[in-house]
Amino acid sequence: MLKLHNFDRSPFGWKVRMVLAEKHVPYRTEVPENKSESPAFGKLNPFRLTPVLELEDGRTVFESTVINEYLEEAYPNPAMLPRDPYERARVRMLEDTTDQYFNQALRDFRTAQYEYAPPFLIPKKAEQVDHKLVEESKKKIHEHLSRLEKEITGRTWFGGEVFSLADVALAAPLTGSLPLLGLLPDPKYPNLAAWSRRMVERPSYIASAPKEPMKIKKD
Repeated sequence: MLKLHNFDRSPFGWKVRMVLAEKHVPYRTEVPENKSESPAFGKLNPFRLTPVLELEDGRTVFESTVINEYLEEAYPNPAMLPRDPYERARVRMLEDTTDQYFNQALRDFRTAQYEYAPPFLIPKKAEQVDHKLVEESKKKIHEHLSRLEKEITGRTWFGGEVFSLADVALAAPLTGSLPLLGLLPDPKYPNLAAWSRRMVERPSYIASAPKEPMKIKKD
């Protein structure tokens, strides 16, 4: 059986869990302990990052995007990339820019205001908040949301009729982090709101969602 080394609240682990659930691939979850120093984990991924998919013969695949591409090729049904070459590229661009740029802006917005003590975000004192970074990252987040609102307009999923690798990449920020941080829902993005309602009802989403989501610690 496959083993997925990942953490419950990681958006990148969640991406992979959702694809495994969507494709009904059985696997066992392994939660790494002391991954930065563990010799055993270092053999799985020399960069010591999660998630890592361990195959039945012991070989490993790491980086969430690469893992999901591997799963798409190894378990092609149901397909999570459209058949048309341009549409496949469009989905891949959405997935890649989510990881590289959208999630980074979101991370900046969060770390400018909160300390992280799993599973809690702890608000920083007023004098510790990086207000410049808050505003800069908030602007970037809304630029991404405007682009995504246009992308989903007229489509059921970001892959069109195909529930795609882009959809699973966007699940964590659009249904988890941004609502928690108060940036969604927003009336400027009605199509993203409709997408989110469809997403949270999907069986693979329900099966893969974090068991203990991140929370903001109240005084």
